[in-house]
Amino acid sequence: MPPRLTPTQLLAVLQPWADVAEPLHRRLAHLAEAEPGQEVLWVGCGSGRSVFWWAERFKTHVEGVDPDHAAIDAAEKTARAVGLQRLATFQTAGPDDLPHEDQVFDITVVNLLYLARTDGGAVLKEVGRVARPMSAVMALVPSWLSTPDPEDARRLEELGLVPKLLVEWKSYFRGGGVVELSVEDAAQDGGWISYGWIGLLLRGWRAARWTGVRAVLSPEFRILRTLAMKRVLGLSIIKGTRWPHT
Repeated sequence: MPPRLTPTQLLAVLQPWADVAEPLHRRLAHLAEAEPGQEVLWVGCGSGRSVFWWAERFKTHVEGVDPDHAAIDAAEKTARAVGLQRLATFQTAGPDDLPHEDQVFDITVVNLLYLARTDGGAVLKEVGRVARPMSAVMALVPSWLSTPDPEDARRLEELGLVPKLLVEWKSYFRGGGVVELSVEDAAQDGGWISYGWIGLLLRGWRAARWTGVRAVLSPEFRILRTLAMKRVLGLSIIKGTRWPHT
């Protein structure tokens, strides 16, 4: 088994900010019709860069939640360093047991690429609980675009990725009271995983030095890249509306 990347390190390899994450955030903000003054929740925030982007861009309060205590500590330190501690706040919590009252947030975003080891159905049910009626609920999900080889799926799970078919993700949304679902590719060209090995190795080095490089060179990571390029594995955006009657 390859050296284990933390979720934060894995995401830094799969979603480097300038190449993938920032353009992706612009799309999410457009889909959610984001504007100043909204209450935003980001579940699976890691070290907080997504939270800072939304808070700074829209001058609105954004709360980040992540089960990784070290990542949340880093996010809080960064918030103080850049003067965003009033707009960007963070809590360590499980995504299936959020520390919030019912019907609080105007926009809720879940990065299930970060939270792949959790129960997606339980996470989306909890997200539906804290979302305000008729508010936007969105998720980034690793998805099977065709039937995978069982051995490939097993090896991806060793990296912490447990994709689902889109029909399964949709059923989880509906189970959380989120309807009017739309789906689109997060990166239509597969660019959420670099085609070039040099780019991937650089990402791995920046994310976790030699641990990251060794993980990128591992058989599991090679399978991940191959499946993405063959359009068997994708990263999808699912967006819906929290229905008021469930």
